[in-house]
Amino acid sequence: MPLHPSSTPSPVRLSAQGMSVATLPGWEVTIYRRPPLGVEQTFGVLHAATVPLPPVRGDYGGGVVENLGPEDIFLALLDFGPQAATQGLFAASGLPGLTPDMFGPKQLQRVLKGQAGVQRFFHAGGRGFCLYCVIGAYTNRMALTARVNQLIGTIHIEVSP
Repeated sequence: MPLHPSSTPSPVRLSAQGMSVATLPGWEVTIYRRPPLGVEQTFGVLHAATVPLPPVRGDYGGGVVENLGPEDIFLALLDFGPQAATQGLFAASGLPGLTPDMFGPKQLQRVLKGQAGVQRFFHAGGRGFCLYCVIGAYTNRMALTARVNQLIGTIHIEVSP
């Protein structure tokens, strides 16, 4: 059946590393696991942005956030594994939604003029996670928060075996 101009295809789900997310229009999304350095144990990382994701980037968006315009968003969901799920830092249960008042310029891993960020720790699926989000302009936090929450609403975390 042909698509009509007013029709949009359903988002495709991207699944890997015990996480899945819908590929919404305007977002570039990837899920991967960074190779360990030495005896380090690594877990899954979900990155999503409204700008292109460069092939080499930091877990918290180094190499991406520098490219955010005032209407852009970067989101990272980092899995810290099952051992972290029982630690106090990860006491909150379930993937959180975000509110505009959670964002602040001082919550960035590295302060960039005009940007704001938020970081929340939680456990889900028997694992500890960090949700880190950067918006391109603090002044646009109302609209950008609504947009990032649309994406967050599509994220599913599987129960670890």
